[in-house]
Amino acid sequence: MDTRTAETKTLEALHFLPSKGEHPMLDIPFVIGIDGRQYRGVRLSLVMAEISGLMDPALERANRLMRLVFPFNGFSVTLEVLGKIQSVDRDKGSAIVSFVEPGGEHLPQMRHILNSYIANDLVALGDVIGVGATMPSPAARTASQRKTSGQFARRLLGSAAMILATLALAGLVGSLAHDRILTQHIAAAGRVEPEGLMLDAVTAGQLDYVNLNAAPGEVAFTIRSTSGELLSIAMPCDCTAALVGAVVGSTLQAGEPVLSVHDDAAAIIVTAEVAAEDMLKLAFADHAEVRFADGEVIRATVDPDSLRAASGRGTTPVRLIPETALPASRAGQLAELTLIRPFPINFGPAGDAALERLSSVLGQ
Repeated sequence: MDTRTAETKTLEALHFLPSKGEHPMLDIPFVIGIDGRQYRGVRLSLVMAEISGLMDPALERANRLMRLVFPFNGFSVTLEVLGKIQSVDRDKGSAIVSFVEPGGEHLPQMRHILNSYIANDLVALGDVIGVGATMPSPAARTASQRKTSGQFARRLLGSAAMILATLALAGLVGSLAHDRILTQHIAAAGRVEPEGLMLDAVTAGQLDYVNLNAAPGEVAFTIRSTSGELLSIAMPCDCTAALVGAVVGSTLQAGEPVLSVHDDAAAIIVTAEVAAEDMLKLAFADHAEVRFADGEVIRATVDPDSLRAASGRGTTPVRLIPETALPASRAGQLAELTLIRPFPINFGPAGDAALERLSSVLGQ
């Protein structure tokens, strides 16, 4: 028993509705907006559309909220449809879009437009649609006027959604540009410690003795060299000492740090063992961002004396001076270091301040 409606039979006879797995479509002027970009409509049916224009291949098989716009003389009709991009042909600059919910809220309006086009009530005039000889009835015009307020609200919401999506895309592009152009990460980890002196091993050997409480002039540590000699290093000041990595009995190489000594009132700084290939990045950096595990970020400047002491091979200890004083409770903590390059164009002091604010916003 044939249960199809008269309308369905009429549309199938006109080769408009899909039949036996095929999807015949109408050549009707329309424009479709996807992710803020507009594409020219080639053909359209109730279940799918063929569009023309350059499209990102990554969108293939993706679902997007699309805006179908039918341009009439003096006005346009906009329908929001959830569509799925089925295929993208980059060579031809075309794509096929299928509607995820063909029976959604857009169906009555789209069916009315397409049925009117099939019945020659609407005619194509170039890239727009004109009204044919048969004018809508007064009842149809009254029903259309009732829908105007609802369509306006949906159009307003659609425009607001597109503006928000555009702003989000602009923020993403700005963030990527900030990361690519102005920032540079280095592999070295920063360590917070009081500013002071570093006592290194004067020869290769074994750490034989350590006295962290030695008075000035007393032996701070002793190294038994490979030849059997005992070499002692005196405490240079009345300050606090701490072992750096080594313990009594450890084997040391010449120049390896052993003790860190500092005055109790010493400022808290950030140090890092930076590889030779990263020294040039430090030299050209405007400043460094120091990010702690708890999320706090501070600015620090590179001590130029650290760069002058670089050997050009291996690693070099580098001092970073925080622009704001760090509390003593930060001592011993590790931090991530990011170098910020200066902006390539000089806009003067006022421009530099504005660019700094922009960089901080984009970096968040």
